[in-house]
Amino acid sequence: MRFVPFASLLLCGCYVSVPLSTPSPVPGTKLQVQLTDQGSIDLAKYLGPSVISVDGRLLQGTDSTLALSVSSISMRSGDEQFWKGETVTLPRTAIATVHERKLSKWRSALIAGAVIAGIAAIGGAAAGNSSPSSGGGPPPPPK
Repeated sequence: MRFVPFASLLLCGCYVSVPLSTPSPVPGTKLQVQLTDQGSIDLAKYLGPSVISVDGRLLQGTDSTLALSVSSISMRSGDEQFWKGETVTLPRTAIATVHERKLSKWRSALIAGAVIAGIAAIGGAAAGNSSPSSGGGPPPPPK
């Protein structure tokens, strides 16, 4: 049970947005789509007001649309909302840029190393505090 939080952390990772390596990404690719100002206005009835980007997994791409299973959206205010994979179809005319979301192995390894070091430090400190102390407790009874 001690290692459950650690194991959960390993399932997470740091992602970075990189330019698409191909003009037509394959379904399943994680994408970050930046919307145009007009696209944000046009899609407000589906996404909510003031959305500037949509993150999700590509379901289907055509010459005129991208269908995404949405994982999150970002607003102009800086707020982010997490979604549960709802499907949203974005017209290409509403899209300013498309980037691929890739796992950054070195950043993920750096965070994992920092967490492991923190756990080790806490474990070491806890082990040091649990040793029996001398000189503590009540005095011995008189003889």
